[in-house]
This record gives sequence, structure tokens and C-alpha cells, in this order.
Amino acid sequence: MEAEWMEALPLLRQRMGERNFATWIEPVRCARDAEGWRLEVPSRFFQEWLSRHFLNTIREALGAGTVSAPSVRVVVHAHDSVAQPVPPASSAAPVRPAPAPPRHVAARAPKIGHLVAEYTFESFVVGEANAVACHAARTVAETPGQRFNPFFLWGGVGLGKTHLINALAHELLGRPPRRRVAALAAETFMNTLISALRHDQMGAFRDRFRDLDVLILDDVQFLAGKERTQEEFFHTFNALHSAGRQVVLTSDKPPHEIKELEQRLRSRFEGGLIADIHPPTPEMRVAILCKKAARHGVELSADVARLVAERSGTTVRELEGALTRLSAMAAMRGVPLDLELAAQVMPPLARSRKMVSVEQVQELVCQHFRLSVEELSSHRRVRPLVFPRQVAMYLSRTMADASFLSIGEKFGGRDHSTVMYAVRMVEEKRAQDPSTGSLLRSLETQLRQESGAHAG
Repeated sequence: MEAEWMEALPLLRQRMGERNFATWIEPVRCARDAEGWRLEVPSRFFQEWLSRHFLNTIREALGAGTVSAPSVRVVVHAHDSVAQPVPPASSAAPVRPAPAPPRHVAARAPKIGHLVAEYTFESFVVGEANAVACHAARTVAETPGQRFNPFFLWGGVGLGKTHLINALAHELLGRPPRRRVAALAAETFMNTLISALRHDQMGAFRDRFRDLDVLILDDVQFLAGKERTQEEFFHTFNALHSAGRQVVLTSDKPPHEIKELEQRLRSRFEGGLIADIHPPTPEMRVAILCKKAARHGVELSADVARLVAERSGTTVRELEGALTRLSAMAAMRGVPLDLELAAQVMPPLARSRKMVSVEQVQELVCQHFRLSVEELSSHRRVRPLVFPRQVAMYLSRTMADASFLSIGEKFGGRDHSTVMYAVRMVEEKRAQDPSTGSLLRSLETQLRQESGAHAG
């Protein structure tokens, strides 16, 4: 076991970089039991960070040269006295044990897709920005197929739609009688359909989806312009709805604003309850930060929470990112997560992101990657252009607050689904790769400063 771990270390060092390796791998104690590899770490925060950002990399390193990836789990070593890189604020208070996922999740996983264990109604912060949507989701969970069918939930990126539909699915799976629930992205629905068509398995495809009790489809705007997928989903929707089965849909815009969506589908989407989620109020942002900090065992004072809420973005995702960044900085510096650190790490926002234009984003990204705007907007799919183009599309969406359609037009007349894919790819890289997160934060800061200078 020790030999295998030692053989994996050089590969981890190479893939993660010297700083990440020293911070997140060197303090790990490695063991092995009947269930597979067990990585013992000194704190709950350490466990969350390592699992979120480097677990796949560790699996690949340990499984190098083998047919299948090994089983690896990260656990908190209860008696570990090592202080690196645990934030002192976390170690000063008793470390909270890792929350166990609801028992029904493991026993009754959805037939299609997967759920995030911590996204429950209990961990969802309710306020005036989302109260109607949350109440509707709870009502659907209590009486699926009876009220609010279909239930159409829409709102901007990072405002909590994914959290709510996960909470709804968890609740449905935990209530008797046992139900067949599927939660998946519209893109996954389309890819499954394409696979079924290619392999002449449409009968199995239809049985798979029309035999459900509840179908939850995320990012339904992805269906726009996909005629064959819309046709199949139309019949699936009709089959479920006519049988009294529940349909839940999410989108970044209301049905009437989804271009290239067939009228017959738009009409059915509008036949149930349409609820929207708005950006959280300042009070909600503070409450969200405090709840997430408590869940991850991070000590966060009210003053620090207010400063972070003021200086980070308006979405839940941006708040989570700010909290993670602060926690990591406190851990690496070995200092408390206090007001002084928060003020250093999070300078005041230069101004609202709505003053940022797509053209400003393109110019900055081109300057950073040493490209021309023509190259960035071209349809060439070579490696040196793909990632910068995806970054520019992501920043156009998050900083300029532009629609997928308008971004596509600015990038050589691309389809909005291409922009959606680019945004999703960058979001995933940002969550998994610290260097990508650092790059994006640097570009975001420059855009805010530039916009502030223009405004002055």
C-alpha cells in the first residue's frame, strides 16, 4: 500500500503543481481497507476542499496502469493534531462532523441522473427573492402530479435553481410510496435520445422516460432549436402529464422568452405554475454565507459575513466561491478568518458588473492570451483558441450579464447552445482547477476596475 502511494506522489506533484501538492497532499495520511483507499485529513474544511478539487486527480494517479479507477474516500482524522492547512478559526471551535447524506439517497437513487446530497430544503435559505419558488417546490414534493403540474422554475445562473430541484427530488424519494424519479439536464436527455436513435433502441428510451413518476429536467432552454429532441420531449411530456405524473422544468428565462421553442411545448410549459428566483437581497446573502460556513465547519462572524456579502457578487455561486477563497487563504496563511483578512482578500467592487460590455471582455481576454478579436470570434477549433474563447463567453455571461443568444452573435454568430456549453465547461474547470479560478478572478478584477475607470 505504502509503495503504491509513494509511486503516485510524483504524478500528483506534476499534475497539481508544487504549491497545491505541498498544501493539500503532504499533510494527508494514506491507508487502505476492505473498501479501498482512505485518505485521512486534519479537518472538515480540508476534506471538502480536497474532495471537490483534487479527488479525481488522486484517483487517476492511484489507478495509473490499471483498468478501472480505484475507490478513494477522504475522511477526517479525529485525533489529528497537525495544524496544516486547517484555519485556526475552525480548529478553535469543535470540528463539526461531516453531515451524512439523507438515508434515502443511497437506498433510492433516482433512476436517471444523480443528486447532490447537501442540497436539501433544510439547507436552502428562503427570503423574498425565492419564497414563492420554494413554497411551490415544497407543495410539489407533498402532492406530485396534483398541483402545479408542470412546475416551471426560472432564474439567472447561480441563484439556486439546482439546489431547489435537488431538494425536491430528495423529498420525493424520502416520502412513501416509493417513486421513480429522474433528475437530469436537458442536454443529457438529448444525448440519450441520439444514442437511442443510433442504436435503434427508441422503444427502450420511451419506456425509460415515460415509466417515471416524476421527471425533473434542468436547463430546458437547451431544447430550443433541436426539432427532433423537442418532438420526442413533447410526446414524453404528454404521456407523463396525461397519466398524472409530475413534470418539473428549469430554465434561465420564462417560456415566452425561449426562442426557437415550439409553440406546442411553450403552451404546455405555461399551463402549470411558473415561478422565478431573483438575486438574493443583502440580508439573504449574509444568511446564505453563515449557513454555508456552518455546514463546512468554518467560523464566520457577522461582520465578516456582511463584508463578504457586500464585496462579492449577487449570486449564490459567487458567495460560495468567495467563502471558499477566504477559507483557503486563511488555511494557507495560518491566520484566523477575520475582518482584516476578508478586507485584504476582497477589495471593494469597482462598480456593478452590468456596465461591463462583451466587447470589453473580448478585448481583455485577447490581451491576456495574445490573440486578436478576429481569432477569438472565428470558427477555428484549435486548442490555443478554444479555452480563451470559452473564458470570454463565460465572462460575457457572468460579468456583462449578456444573454446566451447575444453572446453567440458577438462570437461569430454561434448558436446559443454553444455558449451554454462553454459557460458550463468553464464553471466546471473553475470548481476543479485552482489555477483556472485564479485566472478568472484576475480577469474579473480587471474588468471591474476598467468599468469603474470608464464610469469615472
